[in-house]
Amino acid sequence: MRIATRTFVPALAALALVAGEAQAATAEQSCQKALSLAAGTYLQCMEKAMGLYYGGADFLGKVAPAFGKCVDKYTANWPKLVKKYDGQSTSCSGDRYLDNGDGTFADRLTSLVWETKTNDSSVHDANNFYPWSTGSPFKEDGTVFTTFLNTLNDGGFGGSNGWRLPSFYELNTLVEPGYPNCSVDPCTTVPGETVSGYYWSSSTFRDYPGDAWLVSFSTGPASGDFKTSGNYVRAVRGGS
Repeated sequence: MRIATRTFVPALAALALVAGEAQAATAEQSCQKALSLAAGTYLQCMEKAMGLYYGGADFLGKVAPAFGKCVDKYTANWPKLVKKYDGQSTSCSGDRYLDNGDGTFADRLTSLVWETKTNDSSVHDANNFYPWSTGSPFKEDGTVFTTFLNTLNDGGFGGSNGWRLPSFYELNTLVEPGYPNCSVDPCTTVPGETVSGYYWSSSTFRDYPGDAWLVSFSTGPASGDFKTSGNYVRAVRGGS
């Protein structure tokens, strides 16, 4: 019995040490964990809503509202996190959107960095239209890639050459408050200019490669459009 006791004590001590380390997580670590969990829940929700679409559900009646609910629940996390971590100097504090002062803004909820759109006739002008593709086989060869994104990346816009089109899920995170009852026009509060219209995502339809998903900043999640059509764009960097 004495031998068993002596060999068991170090194990208990090790367990106590692990528990102590877990309890010693900093406020920032707790904040980052909360952000990761919120992002995971959002992606799972959007995948479920996407499943409704590919399962043949009515888009306006079921699919778009499902997308909207996912977005609303996700974005509602930010004010809750700000309240929880108030005064603790974490990443979960302050305004959600941070103007970087270089033509970009950071989204503290998603950790993405976005292009700030303008109204100055430059490549960043919010009114610029671009096609996604020139046609079959619908590759990424439209001016949204060959002109818009190439210009940003070749010039190192915002100190980066990693600019791309956002995915459908990423682009939806900028929609506030969601589908279909936006209380602001356009349906977002991001810095800079935003046209109340349709924006390209990088996400191709699984069942038809000639279409890509759009997000409307007048109503929220939208269906898609032919890749040869012209729509508005906003570049993003970061993410996975």
